[in-house]
Amino acid sequence: MGSMSRDEAVALVRRLVDKDITLRHLVSVEGVMRRLAVRFDGDEHTWALVGLFHDLDQDHTAGDPERHARLAAEWLREEQVDETVVNAVLAHAHPEFRTDLVARAIVAADALAGLLVAAALPRPEKAVGMKVSSVKKKLKEKSFAPGVDRAEIHECAALGLELDEFIALGIEGLQLVAPEIGLA
Repeated sequence: MGSMSRDEAVALVRRLVDKDITLRHLVSVEGVMRRLAVRFDGDEHTWALVGLFHDLDQDHTAGDPERHARLAAEWLREEQVDETVVNAVLAHAHPEFRTDLVARAIVAADALAGLLVAAALPRPEKAVGMKVSSVKKKLKEKSFAPGVDRAEIHECAALGLELDEFIALGIEGLQLVAPEIGLA
């Protein structure tokens, strides 16, 4: 079981991801997962790696949902990444792997990060000063970020989180990584 540093993880992501938008998405989800790890007393580094790696194969498996995450899992196992991380990466795309808290959290975090980034982009101050109430309004607007699965955001209830707390944690998580992805 190799423990991969964040620098090594980011280098791996940069090597395997083709599109800048994919890289920015991975880092945004990493931020949300970091904040959730603290909330749930999880291992912050493990949860961060799940966020960073969950869509590692996105640019290679687009249009093949069955293969998505499975290719990433192969790559991660070659790198001897911890099996908890590999399982959660599989879990975000394949429900049978949602066997522990981190594997269930990535589903909701992935969707929430997508909504938060879409909400932050048009704001002059980007992720700074985002409010839960305005994010909830965007969540209700079906035409806003239509690719975001609202049901997955509401999965926060299964984690024992009220929607308001989940969004607040998500905003804090995004703010952690905002300087890195041009949202600060």
